[in-house]
Amino acid sequence: MDEMNRIRGYRARIGYTVAAVTTEVYPIDWYRVVPDGVSLMMITLPLGTRSKEDVEKCYQISIDAAKTMAKAGANLVVLGGLPINISKGEGTVEDLMGNLSREIGVRVSSSAAAQVAAFKCLGSKKVVTVHPFLPDQNPRHERTMREFFGLTPVGEYAGGSSLIALGTLPPARALEWGRAAIKAHPDADTIYFGCPHWSVIDAIAPLEKEFGVSVMTSLQAIAWHSMRLAGVDDRVQGYGRLLSEF
Repeated sequence: MDEMNRIRGYRARIGYTVAAVTTEVYPIDWYRVVPDGVSLMMITLPLGTRSKEDVEKCYQISIDAAKTMAKAGANLVVLGGLPINISKGEGTVEDLMGNLSREIGVRVSSSAAAQVAAFKCLGSKKVVTVHPFLPDQNPRHERTMREFFGLTPVGEYAGGSSLIALGTLPPARALEWGRAAIKAHPDADTIYFGCPHWSVIDAIAPLEKEFGVSVMTSLQAIAWHSMRLAGVDDRVQGYGRLLSEF
């Protein structure tokens, strides 16, 4: 089929519910990571300040968004936002995905499931987390790493930014913060960059090469897991071991 008669998502159309105030970096970096023919269908959730009310509201909107994307022809629906994914308590993420998949007739996954699978493939055990938010978010990240992912959190690095300012962070910040985090916690075998809405993917390969550790980012894991679930098995170079080896 010639290019003019082929849709953008001719290999896979991935639906994704976006848990961010604004969505600027995610689509740019998604299309850098995935091969031609894999498209992104997004519906934004009003996560705001991550209050209990915000998370509950986003959880409900996620369900409606999944139904909409299924009707629009998505091959796979991914529920975004780790805080939203795990808001109902341990054991409910898989139940939610299974029940929703049966209801809408399209396979459903989540950003949480993607990251669980990524950590498993990389063989991660001791993880240092780098996130772009204020230090008051450190306990949440530490708790999630220990209680949800079942891994050993060796430390957290807080960049000091905010949800509303994520688009202002240049790629150099992730590289700088990743270096600081692993130097402070050299016993880590994996650097984890939380939140897929800031410029991180250009730091993955340099950090893996420089420190001999695995690097996993939210967007990288979501793109990788989505492609594999949708039957796209391409190995993508330049953005870390996860995409190039698994």
